[in-house]
Amino acid sequence: MNNPFQHSEEYMNYLMSLPKELYIKILENLFLGVFVSDQNGKTIYVNPAISRHYGKLPEDLVGDSDWGKWEGVVYPPAYKNMLAMKRPLIYRQKNMLSRNYMEIIDTPVMKEEAPDDIDFTVYVIQENFSDVDFDADAKLMEKPEKVKKRQRRNIVGESHAFLKRIVELERIAKSDMSILLLGESGTGKTLIAEYIHQCSDRGFGPFMSINCGAIPDNLLESELFGYASGSFTGANTRGKKGLLESADKGTVFLDEIGDLPLNLQVKLLHAIESKSFLPVGGTTPVHVDVRIISATNKDLKTAIAQKTFREDLYWRIGSFISYIPPLRERKEDIIPLSLHYLKKQNLKYGTNKVFYSLTLLALVNYDWPGNIRELKNVIERMYVLTSGSIIYESKVPEEIRMHVPRTDDKFYYSYDQLLDQVKSYIIQDCYSRRKTSVGVAEELGITQSKASRLIRKYCAKEE
Repeated sequence: MNNPFQHSEEYMNYLMSLPKELYIKILENLFLGVFVSDQNGKTIYVNPAISRHYGKLPEDLVGDSDWGKWEGVVYPPAYKNMLAMKRPLIYRQKNMLSRNYMEIIDTPVMKEEAPDDIDFTVYVIQENFSDVDFDADAKLMEKPEKVKKRQRRNIVGESHAFLKRIVELERIAKSDMSILLLGESGTGKTLIAEYIHQCSDRGFGPFMSINCGAIPDNLLESELFGYASGSFTGANTRGKKGLLESADKGTVFLDEIGDLPLNLQVKLLHAIESKSFLPVGGTTPVHVDVRIISATNKDLKTAIAQKTFREDLYWRIGSFISYIPPLRERKEDIIPLSLHYLKKQNLKYGTNKVFYSLTLLALVNYDWPGNIRELKNVIERMYVLTSGSIIYESKVPEEIRMHVPRTDDKFYYSYDQLLDQVKSYIIQDCYSRRKTSVGVAEELGITQSKASRLIRKYCAKEE
């Protein structure tokens, strides 16, 4: 093996002595995406980080030999320049799936016996880290406990806005502080509450959950606090333990606590403060040791102003308040979540279906008012409707496909036509946000006259 890096002979011998498994572990655990192709464009290696950018698992990409496959997904495609110039290229690329810009380092590795011929090419993809909380990310890199590792498989997310909150909740979980999770319906608050429980010292105790808005008022009190023998007609003659008593030494999750009736708010507040309560019809207090996690999609401060929610209970359940962002505010997570739910379907039915790249493009461009719950249902629907192994964009529900900002439903695969379509997408997307040719020129790094010309061509509008 030649020594292009001019290492000493001793160091080269050391490198050659290292086991292959070490190099594999390094690549597989690298946060930066690594994509390797041979001289003919065949993919020979992809590390797991690539899934964040291209929406496919490594095993779905290795062996692919289509150089231009991603020309409709990433812009600009620079492999042709690299093949012609045969030197490393560094360029800024926009990913149409996540709408993020990435720095790409494209390095050709030349053959030892023929220095002018490319042996293989290494692409390294680096994201924009300008808004990263490095303290939070360092925490994420720590080796988790076994129970924590098991649970985090279900906490799917790549966006820093989401991961910051998860890291904060991991830290708070170690205390007994009450936690209030705020967020729209379908954002995964129940799953996060279970994860907080698993991260806490109560992780091996019971986790009891109840939806305060799903049970009639006259039954909710007995569900929460239990009842004594003979409390009411039809009651169990031996009485019944309530949720709080059943969760002793563990965690109680009160979902949709904003729907809790006022009379039960008073009783809950007393139970939290005194760690005791009277069951319905009972005379002897029951003492419990529980941690309270609550969640709601309502504005509790507005409810307090309207006298439908007690302010003292709000401060008692909200020692730590965390806002779980909706899916439209964490679009980087749409692809990982889609892959997660598709993988679950494949495992369940023993199949190996994959997404077509434009299918993911359609999913990313939708705002998902039903959040993760809606996305999960759509993935299951597309899976069932797809008889083959590739889930094409035609299987995406019409109400979602209509949000994909392109004028033609057909994607052409000649280079010039595809490039024109990518330009159309970029200009329309930028103009819809910046509204003026000056704003478009500033964001894309072009002259205002060119921006105006492109706006007239692709947006059919003039300022």
